[in-house]
Amino acid sequence: MEDDGRASSSREPPIMATVMADSKLQLPASCDPPGPQNPPEQLIFGASGHIGRSVAKAALCHNDLVTAVGRIGEDTIPSIQSSFQSFPQQHYCLPLLCDVRMRSTVDAVMQQSITHFGRVDIIAVCTAGYGIIGACEDQDDYDIRNQFETNFFGTVNILHASLPYFRTRHHSPPPPRPPPPAAVKQEEEEDDDESPEEPPEESTGGGRYLIFSSTTGALGAPGLGPYCATTRAVEGLIESMLYETHAFNIKATL
Repeated sequence: MEDDGRASSSREPPIMATVMADSKLQLPASCDPPGPQNPPEQLIFGASGHIGRSVAKAALCHNDLVTAVGRIGEDTIPSIQSSFQSFPQQHYCLPLLCDVRMRSTVDAVMQQSITHFGRVDIIAVCTAGYGIIGACEDQDDYDIRNQFETNFFGTVNILHASLPYFRTRHHSPPPPRPPPPAAVKQEEEEDDDESPEEPPEESTGGGRYLIFSSTTGALGAPGLGPYCATTRAVEGLIESMLYETHAFNIKATL
């Protein structure tokens, strides 16, 4: 009886054996990681600052497509280009200028980036770092409003210009990788009258924001009261937005 039990346990049922032989783990092409065939396009606001410039350089090192946005009145197109001229991937970089306080310039940058590269996948907001040092009672209305216009309303302008695009865009998944030689040989042996595979369906919506905030978004600091208020406002805005955009595959890293 023991021998019969061992013999029966060593044999797979014919149906199960067939399923195991034919089963393969197949993921949709959209799950392929970014690579030479499908580099992401990053739109970086504040690319002339320390953080924004570092983000742009890191993206270029990974052969990503980059739109580096400087600030009108402080930067120029040649000055932005000079920041990345030492990179062999500098031809992947599109330098532009805008003022995040002016919605029209943000809209123009968004449209130019889409026209040039065909899409925008990631938006990095590195502009919420404008602050004035001074006691709360010593900062006048102009100083306080200017910090909110740059840090908070600048972020709002970027969201208003990009969320409709992320929510409604249609992007095709990257092309599938070539099959291994064994699979090619097997396909050649199959009948020619076999119906061709249907093209992959397009996925709808999607995008990611990289929002650079500060520890002052959670902890107040003397001499930076209005600035702390702007960073807390930005964090509250983004955290609330995540609930509203989750269904559209729009993510944010804060």
